Amino acid sequence: WQGHDLEAWIAAFDYWTPDIVYSGGDDARLKGWDTRIGPHPVFNSRRHQAGVCSIQSNFHREHILATGSYDEHVFVWDTRNMRMPVQEYNVGGGVWRLKWHPNDATQLLVGAMYNGFHVLDVGEKVACSASFMDHTSIAYGADWCQSQKPDSEDMLVGTCSFYDHVVHVWRNPKT
Repeated sequence: WQGHDLEAWIAAFDYWTPDIVYSGGDDARLKGWDTRIGPHPVFNSRRHQAGVCSIQSNFHREHILATGSYDEHVFVWDTRNMRMPVQEYNVGGGVWRLKWHPNDATQLLVGAMYNGFHVLDVGEKVACSASFMDHTSIAYGADWCQSQKPDSEDMLVGTCSFYDHVVHVWRNPKT
């Protein structure tokens, strides 16, 4: 079905309610879809001010969703009320990638295009706990190493940048 008025950038399932899929597009819309009812969004948020290009459900904490946009903001939502995000943080660059930590429900890895990579601590308040600024091009891809033990002193992170074709592997110290 027609999901967005401009280019659609991202689709992501809700890890806790697999009948729900979220989408984001260049029309600055974040939409939620219930696959049981078809091509009509259950919500249509205009909270982001630019294209929504990253969405990730938190697989540790039910009802927690993170979204990112070219507007440089990461929003954290309670999916039971999608009218307003419960938290927000400006990372200083368009948010292309979001990844929740594999073991820590509060750590969110962010690819912030023209402002490097950041690890946000999403607790009662959102704060940046680490940054990696060694890329010289657009910060796009990012992932946590899934095979490390939960009690490791630090966590391996892989990141890549666009025009310079560079991949970095770095350690995020435990906070």
